[in-house]
Amino acid sequence: MTAVIDGAREIASAQAAQAARVEQARLACLAVGFTDQSSGGPAWTPDVVTQRILVTELAVALRLSESDARRLVDTAEGLTGPFTDTRAALEAGLISYRHAEKIIHHSAALPPECLADYEAGLLPVARKVSVQRLTRHARAAIEHAQPTTAIGRHLAAAANRRLSLEPAADGMAFLTHYLPAVEAVAIFNRATDLAKGLKAASDPRTLTQLRVDTLTDLMLNNETCIPGATRGIRPHINVTVPALTLLRHQPHNTGTDAEASADPRTRIDGTQTAAPATLEGYDAGPATLEGYGPIDRYTALQLTRDAPGFYRVLTDPATGITLNYGRTRYRPPQDLDQLIRTTHSECTFPLDCTPSATADLDHTEPWENGANTSLGNLSPLCTSHHKVKHHTEWTIVQDPAGTGVITWTSPAGFEYIIEPTPIARPTPHFTDPGTNIDTGTDSTHPDTSH
Repeated sequence: MTAVIDGAREIASAQAAQAARVEQARLACLAVGFTDQSSGGPAWTPDVVTQRILVTELAVALRLSESDARRLVDTAEGLTGPFTDTRAALEAGLISYRHAEKIIHHSAALPPECLADYEAGLLPVARKVSVQRLTRHARAAIEHAQPTTAIGRHLAAAANRRLSLEPAADGMAFLTHYLPAVEAVAIFNRATDLAKGLKAASDPRTLTQLRVDTLTDLMLNNETCIPGATRGIRPHINVTVPALTLLRHQPHNTGTDAEASADPRTRIDGTQTAAPATLEGYDAGPATLEGYGPIDRYTALQLTRDAPGFYRVLTDPATGITLNYGRTRYRPPQDLDQLIRTTHSECTFPLDCTPSATADLDHTEPWENGANTSLGNLSPLCTSHHKVKHHTEWTIVQDPAGTGVITWTSPAGFEYIIEPTPIARPTPHFTDPGTNIDTGTDSTHPDTSH
């Protein structure tokens, strides 16, 4: 196993060198001075001509798709340009090429002056997590790097919502629904609830198949017609909004916010919600949509305004991690169940996996051996990795101090640390345990509304 890991580091170093060669090829193409050879129609600029020549040359020579070749060029340009620390980490084998690719790909929306802070915040994470998890961290890092533009970018993206159909082999097709994350998560959760209801009624189909079948029925028939499916299930979503965001959300009209003129948001049902006169005050803190990641603060505040209820969670102000508490019965009660799934928003196996909302709650130390049902002895595991835990030599240990940190040890003896999901970004105001927030709340016990 050590030889495989050493080989991966050598590959990463070689890929860093290859990126430098790709960038040299790009610069050589620029030096040639290619121009548009067309005699009719809108002319391409020299930059566009050069990019297409380079991308198509690479795609053909390396047997890549054009999109992959274009991403190769963009990554090489970033590694040899502003992302010097990322290049150094890749050369040293501390991250993989795919990690570097994700870091650079997600930076495309950032202005040049934000790139250094973005890289400094994301690169340490890239050294510890999978590529899939890095993608979610990158989205959060982008929101943190330019918080004042989050709402405007969301409104612009929502205006481009679309439904597309792509034919596939074997009589199948891809139906892609590009829509705001809140509605997307709600649709997925409703399909999951319907599918789980059918599984409980002994339907032989897999949960994945049932999600597709129930959602297809809903779209075609308005209500599912599958025998045994529960009627009237309403979609649900969980949005975590720090209490300080709720306290400080009132906007103040300075007349200088470029986003103040943004169009009202049109929801999927055709109704509109007016954008605030100025959006500056709505980015006081992060908000997270379970199953997706960070969302803009205006959407979060609209959701909390209409929420039927809140789930209050006390957090550690220094880390944003849920504080510990426990129960002593086999099946966790609803409040403990929800707290555990909030503490770990995904299956805790060290791979990108399913959201904890659809996972099992597993006793780390077996109940049969006298262990308790408590926050420090339960973690979400998807069905697949639950079986891995029980049928292989993978082992799992939770930090006895109650921090929520989980350590997995592989059969080969390698340890992998799984950190709990922060409910809120650490609040800089609480660096001193004795400092109180301006509302008079004891700083050692701030609350987060969920």
